[in-house]
Parts: sequence; structure tokens; C-alpha cells
Amino acid sequence: MTHQLSCGIVPSLWVLGMVLTLSSPAQGQAPGSSAGATIYVSADAGSGGNGSQGRPFASLSQAESASAAGDTIYLLASDSGMVLDGGIALKPRQKLLGIGADGALLEDAADRVGLTNTAALPGGVMVELSDHNEVAGIHFMNMGNAAISGASTDYSGTFIHHSTFSGNAAEHIEDERGLVYAISFDAASGSVDDIRVEDSSFYDGEDLGAIRVFQSGDSRGNYRFQRNDFSDLGGRAYFVRTRENSHVETVILDSTADNIGRGERNSDSIIPYLMGQSEQVMLVRNYHFKNTKQEGNRSNTGIEAFMFGAPRTDEANFCTRCKLTLKIVDSVIESSVTDPIQFSNSGRNSELSYEIRNTRIVGGDPQQGGGGISLNLQSVRDSGGSTKLLVENTDVIGTTGYGFALNNRGGGEGHSVIVDLGGGALGSRGGNRFIDNEQGAMRVPHNRITAQHNWWDGGNPTVFNSENQLSADAHVLVEPVLRADPR
Repeated sequence: MTHQLSCGIVPSLWVLGMVLTLSSPAQGQAPGSSAGATIYVSADAGSGGNGSQGRPFASLSQAESASAAGDTIYLLASDSGMVLDGGIALKPRQKLLGIGADGALLEDAADRVGLTNTAALPGGVMVELSDHNEVAGIHFMNMGNAAISGASTDYSGTFIHHSTFSGNAAEHIEDERGLVYAISFDAASGSVDDIRVEDSSFYDGEDLGAIRVFQSGDSRGNYRFQRNDFSDLGGRAYFVRTRENSHVETVILDSTADNIGRGERNSDSIIPYLMGQSEQVMLVRNYHFKNTKQEGNRSNTGIEAFMFGAPRTDEANFCTRCKLTLKIVDSVIESSVTDPIQFSNSGRNSELSYEIRNTRIVGGDPQQGGGGISLNLQSVRDSGGSTKLLVENTDVIGTTGYGFALNNRGGGEGHSVIVDLGGGALGSRGGNRFIDNEQGAMRVPHNRITAQHNWWDGGNPTVFNSENQLSADAHVLVEPVLRADPR
């Protein structure tokens, strides 16, 4: 069963929540059940194989040459622990599946078929996608280039699941931050639909990022990422960048991340990053982020949204009329190196809508925006844009900064800002808890915000102005406050 998301920006993300009721398609068919031919490959195979189960090919290149659209290529687990070395360009509707001796898909991470590609750069891609490919049961190792790449083609219907990605080669294809991404999707025109990455692990790579989505031109795309795990990576877990007039809708569900930003990397674990006139809609649900090793630099947030613009010099790519709708629900962000959740608008005339519900923010050392939740207006030359933030039933506990910080850094003139932490125009019911944040409950400039029906650790909140001074005339409506801890 497939699903399609609406291509229009909507005022809330409830439409995206509908995907939670959709069933997943069948995974990893048994040998012989595919409509196409079956081809077998094994690192243990000798020369002279014909691609049968009894005489498998010894390389992916042989399988590529012998296969046709709709075929299933099975990678047999090595009895000796050998790793396949090479790559393959999949044809439409092909499957690439790692299986055991019993023919079953290798869902257990410890058993998956090992694959690498030591071809000289700029080669080294292990799997090049076309449309409606399925990839599963494989451990992609030591990437010098993307392990799986969708680029300059229609990769609609991609289904990647029960796969592992680890390590990065000493020499590799680098992005602007010196990283290689394990899975890279790149579309510049047309529509790519129903792309899914599920039940997969990404770990142990100082220069390795996990999933990157780059869309540009007038392209459209929708992506669903679910039950993925990330640890000890230099690059981001989910990096979604849009340019020009592109539009992307992303659903991120039931994922965990630990130690993103290995070394001194600036690697927010999730970031929608907008440029040009692009639009994004993103739902993050049941995401658990932590940084137990306290790695990364002062820009290494848990979740960040960013609109590209001043003070950068590349004005051709400034966000101008960008649109972003981001909803974070049922999630945990803890022990971040800097701001746990940060929203920064450096663009022009942007329309931004944020919701945080039923989420728990614990610890963190906010060094950029200063808050467990930071909302930054940065030199925005604006004439009609808007930013909306709703926070409901959310905890901000034990940061070294403020619970919430609103920062106007030379921006916001002519820009509508509505912050509703309870009882305001966006419909927040409050129920938030702000506890033991070292610098105070809130830092707010002249903007008027509502923050009713919240728990401030048994008292009234301390409110500070932009100069970090207690503010007696802050435009913050907090009464009534909760007199009993809601949780």
C-alpha cells in the first residue's frame, strides 16, 4: 500500500499524522515469489557462476549485466564472513536483498550481508537507485561515497529497510562540511514520491552522516523515515535541504539518536534547511535524541530549523518567501551540547509555523539562542512574513540557560510573531513545565507572548529582557499559573 501526501503547505501537520494509520507493504519476499527472475550473488562464489542459487555470481557487476527490470537479486550470507566489494545500478522495480541459508531476509543486524566499494573516487557508490527499488538485509561498510544514491533519476517508491551503515573511508566524497552521507537523495525536477527508510542503523563514522535529502528547481518529494537508529556520527541523522522552488514533505517517526556531531562537528541531528523560495512540511514524532558523550561544538543542537539568509553573502540563495511547517510531538531531547531545539529565520518574508507538543527537554547548554527552546529572528528584512510557535504539554528541565528564549537580532520589523505557550491565539492549552533552568524561565524582548496555565516549579516565572536583566514590564501574560504539577 502506498501513500501520497498533500503537496500544499497546510496550517497544521495533522494531515501528515494520517500516515500513521497506513500499513507497511510486504517486506523481503521469499526466493521464487517475485514476478521477475531471481539472481544470486555470494562473496564465497568462485569464478564461472551463472547466477543460480547453486552457482551464484561472485560480483554485483555480473548481476547487473545479467538482470532485467523487475528481477530480484539475492545476496547470500558468507559462510566465511567475507565482504562483497563493488556496486550496482539497479533497474526499475528491482530488489536487492540479503538472505540467509534458509532464504529468509536477514533482519537481524548481526547477520546482514557485508558490502563495500573500494573503487577509486569519484566512484564508490554501492547502490544507485531507479524507481520502485527495495534494498534490505545488507550491512554497508566504510563508505567513500554514498552507500545508496538517488540522483538525476526518478527514485519514487524506494524502500530501504533492515540495513546497517557504518564507518567511513579515509578518502571520501566530501560535502561542504567534509562529510559523506550514507543515503543521499537528490532531485532537481519532477516529483519523487513514497520514499521510505525504515528499521535501519547508522553508526561509527567521524565523517559520516546518515540520510540526506537535497531538492532543488521545481521538484517535489515526500519521504517517510521510521524506526531508525543513529549513534556516533559526525554528520546529521536527517538533513533535508530545499532550494529554489522545490517542495518537500517529510515524516520522521520512532527514531533514536546519540552522539551526533562526533568530534567538533556542527551537526544538528535533524534540520530542515530552506533556501530560495522553497517549502517544507515536516512531522517529527517519537524522536529520542541524546548526547551522552557531549561531543560536537556550540552549534550542535538537538533539532534545528534554519532559513538561509543574512549575514551570508550569497543573496541569490536567500530564503525569500520560504514556507516551513514543523511539528515535534511525543519526543525527548536530552543532554544536548547547546540549544536543544532552535528555530532560526535569516530569510525574508517567510511563513513559519512551529508546534511542540508532549515533548520532554532535559539538560542542554544553550549557547546560541540561550533557551531550551530558542526562537531567533536574525537580521530579517521583512515586509509581511510571519512566525508562529505553539508549545503545549512540554517539559523544559535543567538547562544551563532559559527555559524559553525569543531573540530579535536586528530582525522582525514588519514580521508577525505569535508565541503561544498557553492560552493564546494558536490554541495552546499550556500544561508546560519549566523547572530548574539556571538563568531563568524566559528571555523575551518587546514582543507580546502568552504563557498561561503552566507550571513554573510552584511559583511565578522569572522573565528577563534582551539584556538578560529582570524585566518588570515584560509583555508576557502568565496568569493564571498552575498551582499543582500537572505531571
